[in-house]
Amino acid sequence: MNLGFETVKFTKVSDVVIPDTFFNRLETPVEALNAIFGTGILQGSTITLKAKPGVGKTTFALILGEQLTNAGYKVGFTTGEEDVRQLAYNCQRIKVVNLNVSTITDVDVILTMIPTLDFLVIDSFQSLTTVLELNSRARIKYFIDHLVKKAKDHNCALLFIVQENRDGTIKGGTTLPYAVDVNIDITKVKGENDLRIIDNYKNRFGQTICHEGRMTATGLEFVGEYELPEDEKKGKKDSVKVVRKQEILTMDEPPLITVERVMEAFDIKNQSAKLLLSEMETDKTLKKYGRGGEAIWKINEVEVEV
Repeated sequence: MNLGFETVKFTKVSDVVIPDTFFNRLETPVEALNAIFGTGILQGSTITLKAKPGVGKTTFALILGEQLTNAGYKVGFTTGEEDVRQLAYNCQRIKVVNLNVSTITDVDVILTMIPTLDFLVIDSFQSLTTVLELNSRARIKYFIDHLVKKAKDHNCALLFIVQENRDGTIKGGTTLPYAVDVNIDITKVKGENDLRIIDNYKNRFGQTICHEGRMTATGLEFVGEYELPEDEKKGKKDSVKVVRKQEILTMDEPPLITVERVMEAFDIKNQSAKLLLSEMETDKTLKKYGRGGEAIWKINEVEVEV
């Protein structure tokens, strides 16, 4: 039977031309800050930054923007969370003086700014607006599709500050963190009020690793790599698993829930996806149909706490 495979073309990986932008990174004068992203920020890459209120995500983004500005890059910081005067007042404390700021939230206006910039901070994704009459899901898709594409087309790196729910998930769903290249989470350490753990837990263009920062009277000081204690590693791993299970329970059907869909959603390996689905079968939150590679899972109608 002819399945049309003869029309499928593959390219030898050594013949693929890698764009120069993959080797060009936006670097600040602070090596410890560059290391959070690997070896600097890849041109055209997109980043989410989340943390609980008051932990320092805006401070982090302001200092990053200032350092990139001082390195000679064209940088913008636009906020829908604060008035420019309030933002400028807070910038005085952390010695941010050269960064260009605005309060533009309309996505279509922001899209016109991207070609003129090397780096843009949007504070926050949830504060973005549009004059188009779209429902909530369509709005999110419109924002992501247009902003991510424009950033890549013009080699402008984008950092989205995102608001966090009480359970650690992102307000507005999980579409954004899957669409971007880098996810960063900032957390406090119990018993050490000034210590911040800056966790780059997804990085398509470099290693994932934790770094340490210290919150001082003049903002965040970036120290270097941080090794999580074993109990924190376990706790972090367990909390990630709980969040993933919750997100699976919010997946739309169709498409069907499969191993491949879970792998793609969380950027995890086959075995990890199978284990996650198997545990949810045991929890009775999912029901499995079929076997092997043809297996699918459906959300169990019986409500069971995850």
